[in-house]
Amino acid sequence: MSTKLKNFKYLFKIPSLVLWLLIAILTFLLPDVIIIYRYIEANFGGSFAGKIPFFLVIVSGTGYIACLLLMKKSLKNLFYLLPCVVIVWFIFTFQENPNKHIHIPEYVLLAWLVYAALSRDYRGSGILILVFVCTSMLGLVDELEQGIHPGRFYGLSDMLVNTSSALIGVFTILGLRRHSASDWNWIVQLRTCKEYLGFIFLGLTCVGVSMVYLFQVQANEGISANVFPEWLLVWNIFLLINAPLIMYMYRSVWQNNQGEKSILQDPISRQNLLSVRLWLYSMIIILFYMHLLIAYTIITGTIFK
Repeated sequence: MSTKLKNFKYLFKIPSLVLWLLIAILTFLLPDVIIIYRYIEANFGGSFAGKIPFFLVIVSGTGYIACLLLMKKSLKNLFYLLPCVVIVWFIFTFQENPNKHIHIPEYVLLAWLVYAALSRDYRGSGILILVFVCTSMLGLVDELEQGIHPGRFYGLSDMLVNTSSALIGVFTILGLRRHSASDWNWIVQLRTCKEYLGFIFLGLTCVGVSMVYLFQVQANEGISANVFPEWLLVWNIFLLINAPLIMYMYRSVWQNNQGEKSILQDPISRQNLLSVRLWLYSMIIILFYMHLLIAYTIITGTIFK
């Protein structure tokens, strides 16, 4: 059996495409979860609604312990709950607003979905690093969506909560998955993709700078005119247009380069190639959507709160 969860791998035999679509839909709808929370708050009181995230965290922890017992895992795996408890304590202390705590179960679930989607084709070590990176990036997407959502707000504290919650998800996966010998051979092929790694670096840099300027837009009553630089908008549009092209070029290189046919014919190298593609494709697709959100906000003049 591979390094993936033996039981969970066959528990939900869902095609990876369906899982990625589910992740996309969930990410798109995350800003609207507050509607449910506010409905409960209006009908049952703020005190009751504020306890729901804490209740969900306790239920999740109990479910984790139950999975350990059902899967006959070593009780040593309970130690993976310790960093989770510390992170939850940090979030509850750092962010006093109870409706922000709902991000914890949201991003634990999202991390598990990302893991389930990646684990269909991923081989070798490093999958949990990629799960954390992708889930954290989706947390930034959530904040960009909240900035243009009528009832939500863009905020640094939410980004920290999202990333911390993604880390909780990674620790819970780490405690339940089956471990195996380290295998980082796929990095050799990843290092040959310098152009694509450079594109991802440019994308991350552009998004980072853009999100800093969006705080200034927010401070300017949500109006981007004369605040968000034109050169930065052009940079976002440039990367937005080139993201699909760079993915197509990557696919074409491996399909058409005669010198790489031996790699494609070798089962181990082919598996390593799939892992490399997952690293590149997942990050570029998320960056594409981030550039799209930023460009849409600035070009349309949408109020960014």
